[in-house]
Amino acid sequence: MVKALVACAWLAAAAAEPTPAPTPPTPAHVYSSDTPIAVVAGEKVTEVSFVATHCVALQRYLEFTLNLPAPPPPLARLELADVPGYAPVETRVVAGTVLVVLRLGDGKEAPALAGEAAAQAWLARVALLAGKATDASEPWTRQALACEVVAQLRPSMNDHWYREGRRAVPATLADILAGKAPAREAFLFWRALRSTLGAPAEQSKTLIASAQGNAVLALLAKAVPSPDEWWLVQRAELLLARAPVSLGLAESAESLDDIARFVFDVGRGDELISGRDLPPHRNLPAVKASVQGRLAGLRREILRQNPVYHNAWRTFGTWLEKFPTAKPEELAALWAQYLQERQAAEELRREIDAALTSPTPVAK
Repeated sequence: MVKALVACAWLAAAAAEPTPAPTPPTPAHVYSSDTPIAVVAGEKVTEVSFVATHCVALQRYLEFTLNLPAPPPPLARLELADVPGYAPVETRVVAGTVLVVLRLGDGKEAPALAGEAAAQAWLARVALLAGKATDASEPWTRQALACEVVAQLRPSMNDHWYREGRRAVPATLADILAGKAPAREAFLFWRALRSTLGAPAEQSKTLIASAQGNAVLALLAKAVPSPDEWWLVQRAELLLARAPVSLGLAESAESLDDIARFVFDVGRGDELISGRDLPPHRNLPAVKASVQGRLAGLRREILRQNPVYHNAWRTFGTWLEKFPTAKPEELAALWAQYLQERQAAEELRREIDAALTSPTPVAK
């Protein structure tokens, strides 16, 4: 009984004591980095540094390619934050200053979004200086400048977009100007336009005018008889004028398929003949000429092939070199080795594709 009374008294005393106030959360530390394009701010120093690098890359591009200095103050502010209801790149005007809010996303999206945010900060500042709305710029300018930023930091993207452009159907000029085409097409359009405009001063003038909402199509209509025809011709010339430094996985595979595919008339009309079955016909003039031409082409192109397919290309080259004089058994062994290395390359390619398309794990 005594123990029960003591317990009741203890519970009553505990209930009477006031509950301590919760400890207020420690304010998050905000890091910032000043760049000529914008002041970049965020809670993660690595993200701030990453986005600031894209802003600096844009300013270098504008300065060294177009002779454009940084816009006069005030600087834009580029904040890294996940705000509900905002797009990944959201632009506002706060107290007369451009504010760009960026949700950086995962590793795959981050470079493109950082480039877009830097481009939007510059375009919005240029528009605001002219008394225009921050979204006055034509949509293609945001895409093109974002691509140029990424290309400054990852030069291999130039070749990637040019390779994609060669395989893809050209976007219409109307879709490009409206921002409805892939960013690659806006990137190619801007480069084609720069080539037509010539002097950097004209290029700068056109970019600033587009940032302030002036239609580039009106400029094109004055410069060329048919803007749509101009675009198709200039795009083709642009893509053909730049030979890729190295080929991608798909391109190396397609090139190897082309060079290792033999079609000859050996008495039954044109037919597809495997390299394994070709040695009995090697004295035919057409076969001799074809093998010599393919060997010359392989020696030119092998250094540009993707490393995944290098062994297959090298073995096929050895087969071509030995084809005129080697014994059929030696050629058969080389052809079998080529097929094995071709299959190994395909398996490695599938593994690489799977790794590149798998979701990025979320850090815990």
